[in-house]
Amino acid sequence: AMAIACEPRLLIADEPTTALDVTIQAQILDLLVGLQKDTGMGLILITHDMGVVAETAERVSVQYAGQKVEDQAVAELFDHPHHPYTAALLAALPERATQRRLPTIPGVVPGQFDRPQGCLFSPRCQFADDRCRTVPPPVQPPELGLARCHYPITSDARREEAAT
Repeated sequence: AMAIACEPRLLIADEPTTALDVTIQAQILDLLVGLQKDTGMGLILITHDMGVVAETAERVSVQYAGQKVEDQAVAELFDHPHHPYTAALLAALPERATQRRLPTIPGVVPGQFDRPQGCLFSPRCQFADDRCRTVPPPVQPPELGLARCHYPITSDARREEAAT
């Protein structure tokens, strides 16, 4: 409430719906989106809840270990993720589960002081090779979601493979 009392031009909402029940969560999101539309306020929503992203955002930037790994319009990202982490993250959504157990991403996120030399996701990526482990990946063009990856996902078959 204090953040919006001064009618800011930009509001950064960091996990505004964490630990709230679904009804209160919907009310908070409706309030934020309503304020955005009514006042022209910019809204940056930081969340781990991809359902919230799907319902409220226009664009999404996916981060892994503090680094942006993909940036797309929401519908494009959900339909055509290009970074292996994004594909794995989306595959773990309950509504996308094709098996009894949800897919998981093996391994752990690197810490601040134990980062890999190349791609930050390479220790956990099933597509990683020596290049991924030793050379920081380039940012791909917009049509590939600005994915920070040597080998962005470009086909539905590879997306399905990344989801397993």
